[in-house]
Amino acid sequence: MFHRILLPVDLTDKHEPALNIAADLLEKSQGELTLLHVIELIPGLDRQEEKTFYGRLEDAAQKHLDGLASICKKRRLAGQAKILYGNRAAETARFARDWSADLIVLTAPRLDPADPAGSWGSLSYKISLLASCPVLLIK
Repeated sequence: MFHRILLPVDLTDKHEPALNIAADLLEKSQGELTLLHVIELIPGLDRQEEKTFYGRLEDAAQKHLDGLASICKKRRLAGQAKILYGNRAAETARFARDWSADLIVLTAPRLDPADPAGSWGSLSYKISLLASCPVLLIK
């Protein structure tokens, strides 16, 4: 059973199927879920010097996480929402390791049969390579 599931999200509305699968897995184990959004730092755009810019990104991320958290609350899931800064793939893998995640559930793009290598550069693929725990890709 999985007791600690990490669900990394961006600001799109495509994560509800992954959230529902994570919730189904956790209902059986009464575990906890962390919703994670990583704000990518832009090279040359210092976070301290550009507080307004990064603050708007953080506000948008918090609003999105609050919406997903309301779904978790309806399903009576224990958990938290986190916002981190840095490289999205590396920070997600690091957080999963530090938090001792049992599973990472990721929304993944569908593979294009005409260009299978095109999906290899996706964030979900990068995280799956860096992760130290199992990864479940939801398409």
